Amino acid sequence: MAIKLGTSNISKVYLGATEVSKIYLGATEVYSAVSLLLDTYTGAGFAYSFRTLRAAYSGNSIRARESAGSTEQNIGFTSGVLDSSSLLTFTGSNDGLVPIIYDQSTNGNNLTQTTASNQLKIVNSGALVTSNSLAATQGASNRGGETSSIAFSGMTDIWFFDVIDVTNTSTPQLLYETSPNYASNTGAFLITIESNVLRVSNKNSSNEGRNNYNISTGRQIISIRMRAGVSIATFSEVYINGIQISISATTGTGNSIFSNQVLYVSARGGAAFGFRGKRQASIFYPSDQSSNRLGIETHLNAYYGIY
Repeated sequence: MAIKLGTSNISKVYLGATEVSKIYLGATEVYSAVSLLLDTYTGAGFAYSFRTLRAAYSGNSIRARESAGSTEQNIGFTSGVLDSSSLLTFTGSNDGLVPIIYDQSTNGNNLTQTTASNQLKIVNSGALVTSNSLAATQGASNRGGETSSIAFSGMTDIWFFDVIDVTNTSTPQLLYETSPNYASNTGAFLITIESNVLRVSNKNSSNEGRNNYNISTGRQIISIRMRAGVSIATFSEVYINGIQISISATTGTGNSIFSNQVLYVSARGGAAFGFRGKRQASIFYPSDQSSNRLGIETHLNAYYGIY
């Protein structure tokens, strides 16, 4: 059971230095500490968020760069959420960009962008970028990042869980891609929003398979499943705000396949076809999460309050 401060869910309550697990109003329980997402649903390949997702995680949330002097500073968490006060003190009236979003899993797959002009924005002229009053990164046509190489070739069932605010569904824009040379790279996959659909694509040795799903603008929790070794025409599943979306169109023959790749997030090669909206969390699991999907979505929605 969660309680709110305004529109924000409170993830931890303290009495002095001691964390409180339950609060009662008379005999009625009004607060119970919620287990963090990665502690309940273990095995994530990476997890990017502006709130704490794992109790044992003691690292920072992001590395920030202020636009005026291009100095950089790590920004951690306070009371389980991004330390926005320290961030805004650091950036002042300037923009705040993000060279690194730190991975809260145990794998060290940080999301990085070394080119200053391609870094995602988290502070706009001294104001924190938010969606529903919660911290977010603002995308643009050329802003994104990349992970280290991930051994996708050994995986047969992978899941992405994203909390995003979609502002445009017609312009081609990227959520994930495993190769800037996607069309000629066997085993690459691509997840985009374009022509008013969410498109999940995979390149096998002979052709490209595409699964299209209708999508609209607005705040959304999107869960995407992809499987290797199955028909490329139906290798994916998509859930938006807890509801499975039917494939609206499909192309391709043969079976799906994954290969080891660097993963690009929010922009092709970290620099083109950028996602135009806002992003608040991205979590990847390298294994089947069918039995956990609803729980993960419910956990995310309890904090972000989307549906």
